[in-house]
Amino acid sequence: MIYIINCFFLFFIYYAIIFLVIILKILFKNTTKYDENIYEKFLQFHYNKFNLTYTFYTAIVSIALFYCIAMQVINHNFTFAIIFCIALSIFFLWRFLHPVKEVSEYYQSDSIQSQKEFVFLFSDKQFKVRNQMTFQVIKYFNLYRIFETEDFFYLYIDKHHSYLVSKSGFTKGSSSDFSDFIKKKYWWKYKKIT
Repeated sequence: MIYIINCFFLFFIYYAIIFLVIILKILFKNTTKYDENIYEKFLQFHYNKFNLTYTFYTAIVSIALFYCIAMQVINHNFTFAIIFCIALSIFFLWRFLHPVKEVSEYYQSDSIQSQKEFVFLFSDKQFKVRNQMTFQVIKYFNLYRIFETEDFFYLYIDKHHSYLVSKSGFTKGSSSDFSDFIKKKYWWKYKKIT
């Protein structure tokens, strides 16, 4: 009986390992060192790509608040006009100071200042990101957008956060093969910027 249980256990382990090797086979490996220059390139790209949307939303909300102020002044309801003026001031402060604060915090972060090296391991269904302190697994379908530039792949997790993958950092596979792979897999999220 113990022999049968051992055989079943070994059989299960054998096929589990084969399954993991097939499913989690590493197709591409990339090592990217984050530094100030890389981050500045990313900020410039991000600003150029998403600034129009950000400005559009800011303009819409500002126009709505100005309209509310004007209507309150026309109706001689100065208390609400003052409240809308305060709301407009707070909105402007938040809209313009909050991004500056976020960028400066990230710019001063340990990842940028200590020039951390990130290793990306890409398999068929997911990729792993690791450095000396952290390890993270991300499924491709969870990515928000994928942009390819002349020097980088920007794998956006959401509208504001991205992994920066240097094209020169591939140690297994090539950047052109990775481009073909990610484009075929998620063509609706992928965009090449020239």
